[in-house]
Amino acid sequence: MQSRLASLKMPSSWNEYINTVMLESGYVSKGAIYGIDGKKWATSLGFELSKDDIMTLVRGFTDPIKLYTDGIRIGGRTFTCTRSESGLIVGRESSAGHGCVVYRCNKCLVIAVHEDGAHPGGCHVTITKLGDYLRDQGI
Repeated sequence: MQSRLASLKMPSSWNEYINTVMLESGYVSKGAIYGIDGKKWATSLGFELSKDDIMTLVRGFTDPIKLYTDGIRIGGRTFTCTRSESGLIVGRESSAGHGCVVYRCNKCLVIAVHEDGAHPGGCHVTITKLGDYLRDQGI
């Protein structure tokens, strides 16, 4: 993971972070990076979030009550919010055992979903390390 991040430095496109760091880890099924203004920076194929969903996530980092009561809406799905702490939101879809991890950087959100065969802990570690790296870069 660290070597993948170190080799990227500043990407020629944000999709490199999605493909090379997130998806190739084997722990992330779908991933996205959105600006905290709701604008899309990069997503994996077919993984789109509405501006309303992004803005709800952004607000959820300061007041997570809505996430706990209404759930986390990501890519047309709703996940139960199981954890919200400074800079990190985690959700689970109980019927299938799938989940999501959202990390808030300085200027963006790193969003991941783990599905069949992807270990939740691995997804959490991958997104946390990527988020820490981006935040350390001032992004």
